[in-house]
Amino acid sequence: MDESIEALIRVNLHDFLRDKEGFTLVRDESSKYPENCSSLKMRYGDTVLIVSQRDDGVWLYFNAKEPAERGTVINYLQNRNGGKASFSLGHVKRRVYGGASGGGFGGSIVPVVPRPVVHAPRDLSHVAKHWNQERTVWGLPHCLGARGITAETVTAYKSALRMDKHGNVLFAHTNQDGQIVGYEIKGHKFTGFAKGGVRLLCRLGAEVVEPVKIALTESGVDALSLAQLTGRRDALYCSSGGSVSPHTLDQIERLAAKHPAAEILLAFDNDEAGHDFAGQVEHVLKGREGVRRLLPRLKDWNDELRARAGGMSGSPAAPAP
Repeated sequence: MDESIEALIRVNLHDFLRDKEGFTLVRDESSKYPENCSSLKMRYGDTVLIVSQRDDGVWLYFNAKEPAERGTVINYLQNRNGGKASFSLGHVKRRVYGGASGGGFGGSIVPVVPRPVVHAPRDLSHVAKHWNQERTVWGLPHCLGARGITAETVTAYKSALRMDKHGNVLFAHTNQDGQIVGYEIKGHKFTGFAKGGVRLLCRLGAEVVEPVKIALTESGVDALSLAQLTGRRDALYCSSGGSVSPHTLDQIERLAAKHPAAEILLAFDNDEAGHDFAGQVEHVLKGREGVRRLLPRLKDWNDELRARAGGMSGSPAAPAP
């Protein structure tokens, strides 16, 4: 690849969008920056972009409302300026590094210095170490029982669970090789994520060699709830940990390719964010057969589970098997 392109695709997209395009970081919906940039949410008016940096130093983005729009800073500028034919690589360079054709939504030209190339993957050994130091889950943790989860369900998926000294339940996030890269933290009144970890996918039922179905939810509790509602043990229930980053989409794409016969259930929440997440996955898996939306009647699958347990009038039917 041309060295100038190598440099461009490693331009810090967060800084570029902030300094030259007028975007602001939505801090409460982003990973900690800059120590952990697995997913950064940037907003300018009605435009919402999700930005991340791969382990090789390349910065990527996608449009949360139009998932087909994605790529590097080159794609970003060409997408907004009539495509390659009318906005050449030369135009991109001048816009990024400064020049006569520069300018942003309302800011002055501020040259962006590309980050150095990072060839080695991020060291996440400390995350796995902390995970291994936590207790194996036995019985029914209070924070799960209070949400209608049964001991039988917890036992079925305990290989992906741990409990910390505060009684919080941890849900392991792993890469395609099964390595721990992060974990969700769920307590009675607390929700968090492992410090320095990466949100990829929590996989409940990873021991199933050939899952018939792969359900994608937004949280570990939702994944457990859906597993309990369906009662299926031949399925894989996954959690994205509350967000869908380019890293997450990459893992979903790999998972779908590994199990081509499995039906993919987009079981994200029944709200705007859930619909956005489903749209992003649908775009990534475009052309693949057996991908469908599975909507809870209430906001999420734990709401469904508790409503059923409480005998709510008009309680939802069990999800399609």
